[in-house]
Amino acid sequence: MTARHHLRWLAGATLLAALGCSEDTVGLPGDPAPIGVGETRDVELRYLRFDVKGFAKTNTLAALRAMPRKVLQDVWLLDLDARPLLVNALSKLRDMPEAEVAALPIAGQNMRKLVLMTPDNAELEGTKLEELIAISAAVGIPPAKCLSDLVGIGVTDPVIPVEVIADVMLQNVVSTHPNAQTRRGPVDAEHPDGVYPVAPGHIPLTLADVITNFEDMAERFGPVEGHPGFVLEAKGISVVEDEFSMTSKVNANALPYKGIDLSNGDVASVNSVGGQIETLHDFSDPDWMQITGLVPVPKVQTLGFGLVENDAFVPGGDSREPAPTGNSPGWDLLPWEFERLILDMASAAVADTPAHCNDYELGTGVSAFTGCIDDDGWVTLETFNGVGSPPPPAYMWDLELELAQVRLHDGGLAEGEADVAMTITDVEVGVPPEQMIEQVKANVQANPEALREFASLLTDSTVGAADFYYVRGIDSLPADQQGDWLFFVTEDDIALDEDGNPVRPYGYDAPGFFADPQLGDKRSDTREVDGDSEHEKIRVAPGDVLYAGGDDGGVFRIDVLDKPARSHLALSITRVR
Repeated sequence: MTARHHLRWLAGATLLAALGCSEDTVGLPGDPAPIGVGETRDVELRYLRFDVKGFAKTNTLAALRAMPRKVLQDVWLLDLDARPLLVNALSKLRDMPEAEVAALPIAGQNMRKLVLMTPDNAELEGTKLEELIAISAAVGIPPAKCLSDLVGIGVTDPVIPVEVIADVMLQNVVSTHPNAQTRRGPVDAEHPDGVYPVAPGHIPLTLADVITNFEDMAERFGPVEGHPGFVLEAKGISVVEDEFSMTSKVNANALPYKGIDLSNGDVASVNSVGGQIETLHDFSDPDWMQITGLVPVPKVQTLGFGLVENDAFVPGGDSREPAPTGNSPGWDLLPWEFERLILDMASAAVADTPAHCNDYELGTGVSAFTGCIDDDGWVTLETFNGVGSPPPPAYMWDLELELAQVRLHDGGLAEGEADVAMTITDVEVGVPPEQMIEQVKANVQANPEALREFASLLTDSTVGAADFYYVRGIDSLPADQQGDWLFFVTEDDIALDEDGNPVRPYGYDAPGFFADPQLGDKRSDTREVDGDSEHEKIRVAPGDVLYAGGDDGGVFRIDVLDKPARSHLALSITRVR
């Protein structure tokens, strides 16, 4: 699917009404019978042109919502950075009032403890680090001091900061979701399937998302086959106000092209806006697009998200190999499983911790305990003179993996019963509207093709089923672009129905114009004429003979007759087969 669902922006019907709808009926659609094999019909076309400069069209929220959802979903605006939203959600969880904490499921409460965990409040009971409690007592210091010294942070600093949790969740959960990996866009040589990658850690934002305030966010980014999703519930998302509108200034020929339906020789109209996409906007004008009515602080009233655990207890590693992570089976888990997330979060949290050792003495001055961590995150705890039994050497993330799993199952939760589901209220999206608007304008300027169908739909001037149409190269163009041209239609020229789908298939086996009825000797090409380099086209003069195929499988001879007038073209159409 191309991005032609995007710009019919000129309101061509209004312009035609303003012109008074000329009484000249040359080139108006009729309803003739099909042309039979060997039958000939003469047709006259007129090239109509009405150039507008700086024409501003404002589309209200109501008008946009009345458009086909399929079209709106194809209007990509930007890739929204999900990091601020996730950081805000985790911060809300961390700072949640106790009354709301009590309403969370047990697994959610346990997850919150892990988000809040510091050396001072870490509960080491039931883990390999539990022995630190006895060792610390022997040397006369708090266990929190030993743990904070080991990881190189203050006793009240988070063991894994919220920002690190957010970054790993973006990488392992958000960026792995199928609907956050790609978006639809224009078909071109680099994207023949019309699929574009989405920036990691971002979610694609379409015009449909904006005007509906993300009504389908939980569906799009919730559980899908092979992925648990990262949004379980999303209600009350506020992005736009009732006064939302989009205004665009355009420079274009507002009138449709006149063409021919080969099957019956009927005159048809082809919307002209889509073929002018590249020159439609004057990007040097800072006000070429204006978006108003975005809420000052976009928020999500209710946001539910969750994590899934592995059904089995996953042990930490006990070897440096394979470097650089060790041999915990947790590294082989799916990236979004809780145990794998903990490994990635813990390793990221200690990545910048410098190698160091801390020695602790008994009151007699005799060395009793040494805790070391090297540049690779490998932890070695040693005691002397019979003071305690520290755990064997391991990477820091291996120790934290065990600790996190034990704490996640506090409250009697069995393995496999601690999937986390949490609901947070009044979470700010975290991206200011001004930033969104600038990103939208930059994206459209870099790829105006993204608005093709939207423009064409708003003009809605395509009538009939033209196979080709007539363009008169005006005198201001280079000499090789002047004169009379026939343009063969592309998929983008086919009108859309009320649901945003093409009203007819693009059923051409050999688009273009040929010198033979077998359609083997093509004479047309896609050279640039009046800014268009997409359509198969050919310059014609009286006496020329061409052949073309219709969308019904028929083949037709086209004879160019003497010109009736400067902006008129007379053709004789004969069905060959």
